[in-house]
Amino acid sequence: MSFYLKTATLSVAIALLSNVLPFFKGTSSSPIWYCVILIYALLTIFSWKWIAKAQTGSAIKFTTAVYGITALKMLLTLIIITSYLLAKYPLPKQFAFGVFALFIAFTGLFVSATIQRIK
Repeated sequence: MSFYLKTATLSVAIALLSNVLPFFKGTSSSPIWYCVILIYALLTIFSWKWIAKAQTGSAIKFTTAVYGITALKMLLTLIIITSYLLAKYPLPKQFAFGVFALFIAFTGLFVSATIQRIK
């Protein structure tokens, strides 16, 4: 299965799972939640392309790409959660934990695919 198909499958699975979980119903009914899923999916694809380019370069280029991706994802997560809290949308705890779950899920997909690519 291609990386793009895995990313799309993970995105759909998260969207469906967030609708099934009873404690997450309020957050999953918001269009903001689906936008955040899309943002993480696109960021993961962007990161995958960046790593693919960096893999053919030097070791420092690859390391810089990994550090850049990590910093970008961490800052984006902080910006998303802070913006949501400052806008005073409902259910901030559920949203924050949901965003961290997205971060973990998409990072896990990215890391496992990168390890397979490097082998």
